[in-house]
Amino acid sequence: MNYLYNSLFFKALAIPFFFFLAPLFASAQFDYNQIVLPEGQRPTSFEDYLVQLAWMNSPETKILEYEKTKEEKEVDLQRMDWMNDVNFGFNINEVSLSNVLQPSPDNLVLYPLYQFSASVSLGSFTTNKKKREIEEVDVLISEMEGNQHKMKIRAETLTRYRKLLLAIETLKVRSNGEEDTRNTFQISQQRFKNADLDMEDMLRASEAYNNATEKRLAAETDIQLAIIELEEMIGIKWENARKAEERYKK
Repeated sequence: MNYLYNSLFFKALAIPFFFFLAPLFASAQFDYNQIVLPEGQRPTSFEDYLVQLAWMNSPETKILEYEKTKEEKEVDLQRMDWMNDVNFGFNINEVSLSNVLQPSPDNLVLYPLYQFSASVSLGSFTTNKKKREIEEVDVLISEMEGNQHKMKIRAETLTRYRKLLLAIETLKVRSNGEEDTRNTFQISQQRFKNADLDMEDMLRASEAYNNATEKRLAAETDIQLAIIELEEMIGIKWENARKAEERYKK
């Protein structure tokens, strides 16, 4: 009985607690400026620096900014579009006006001498409002496309940077392996000359050395390819970007 009472008691407390916190979680928005730091704000790490470079130098970034600016101008145009549906008219009764200016008992004067009119389409107040709302949604879509672009830029830049770091470390390992097999091959050659090693063992040592050399060459190629891919993202030479790396190590 006590267990059932305690369970109902905590459920009763949880319900208003949930409804109190739900709007807070719903209103929380993600800060996309933490994904890519805005231009002019100094990154806190070398990786963030590369991401910022990639975002600033990406042609797609400029395209999305232009599209958003275009949509914002479309909203402004829709706000003023109702003016196109306002019409003004001014008519002059030329015959009566002439008779007034040249009075005569035989002249007939009809009033009014002039007419002023104005008209507006009532549908413009509702239709233009809906069109403006559509354009405002397009602005929001453009903004979210920009945020999505930031996330893609960060993920792709860091992925390519990590591939470069992996290729560099792989080259170190394979260079050490090549050095070991070179020493082994040189010892095998000397032993073979002294008739202390048969041909088969010497050939295996030679093959191991050649394989290690090929792996080292492949690792060097992987580094160059990784640099090319990273430069494609950041928009500058890798050697220029590395100059900034030292500042973040201090």
